[in-house]
Amino acid sequence: MKQLTCEMCGSTDLMKQDGVFVCQSCGTKYSVEEARKIMVEGTVEVAGTVKIDDSAKIDNYYTMAENAYDASNKQEAENYCNKIIEIDPSNYKAWFLKGKAAGWQSTLRNIRIEESVNCFTKAIDIAPEEEVEDIKAEAASEISSLSTALMRLSCDNFEKYPSEDNMAYILKNLRLAKLYSLLLLSKCGVKPTEFYKEVATMMNVAVCNAWENKITDDYQRSEHPTQYFWEQFTTRCFACISIITEAINLSDDDKQADIQRYKNLIDITTALVNSCSYKYSNGGYVREWSLTDEAKQENIDNIMKYHEKIKEIDPSYEIPQSPTPSSGGCYVATAVYGSYDCPQVWTLRRFRDYTLAETWYGRAFIRTYYAISPTLVKWFGHTEWFKKMWKGKLDRIVANLNAEGVEDTPYEDKVW
Repeated sequence: MKQLTCEMCGSTDLMKQDGVFVCQSCGTKYSVEEARKIMVEGTVEVAGTVKIDDSAKIDNYYTMAENAYDASNKQEAENYCNKIIEIDPSNYKAWFLKGKAAGWQSTLRNIRIEESVNCFTKAIDIAPEEEVEDIKAEAASEISSLSTALMRLSCDNFEKYPSEDNMAYILKNLRLAKLYSLLLLSKCGVKPTEFYKEVATMMNVAVCNAWENKITDDYQRSEHPTQYFWEQFTTRCFACISIITEAINLSDDDKQADIQRYKNLIDITTALVNSCSYKYSNGGYVREWSLTDEAKQENIDNIMKYHEKIKEIDPSYEIPQSPTPSSGGCYVATAVYGSYDCPQVWTLRRFRDYTLAETWYGRAFIRTYYAISPTLVKWFGHTEWFKKMWKGKLDRIVANLNAEGVEDTPYEDKVW
């Protein structure tokens, strides 16, 4: 005669209770006739009138899932929740815990926020009526924490490794977090205001730290950055501008914080406009690459828009004069002599910065010159008649300035 063995789990720990044999491991019940058949034939079909009670197994799995989750073993917790759901798809506690476990396994390469939202939504839909409000409150708190953690992960990554790709990760993950969080928070009757404010702050801080500790350090590592470091700098500037702009657009309830964000945009855009690369030529370093005149003007226009945005928030704010790009003046001279960095143009730039710029009428002349000359050069700068018309005049001016002591050696523009 064979030993009485449970057909469901293989346990031999069966006890007779209320006229039936009950497996102490999984709760399966066997009639006396079925138990006899198992001992004689070794098998029995468990079906029909015998109802399997899996409550003990489910309770055991749930306890193990909670223990695993508390021990930060989220994968194991999710596995136990899956076992419960296989047995009882209507177990709302298992669905909820699975949502938490799945969400906290998210990485930048494997974001599982959508799974969490689906699990939380399922738990809310099948929970007993008296439990629904508590489940909603906990779900709202949990999804906000998960979304915030995802954004913190993205921002920390940009702070350490500022790049166009990591900027794209921030904006992509923000869209995902907004999409799925809004769905669940709306179902729970919660507004995401605080979440948006916290994330906007996080994004701005990430840019500031990256700018101070990485971006400017890499660009200014050399007194005369090469083309590689200038191109890296400009790419990072545009990435920072995109992140802060998105942070400003994220929330309408943090206008005072937006003032500082606009000031950060002004600082970054100003640095971008004035940036350039250098090459060694004729015994000194000369400028090589910088933004085009059109790009500089576009960014200067943006700077003035940022000032205007600050004034909308703070009417007492005084908008300064429009800045002049430090590396894009002397349009006519550059067209005539063929280079922004040559002895004649170095002389004229020194005269501009240390003589004209020191008086109000000199500054007025410079602003007028910058307003008119780019268009003239764009239309006629490539023509020989334009160059001949101006070359004699400029040669005489340069000669007089040199005679008065204005040097014609390599020169870096003064910011004024």
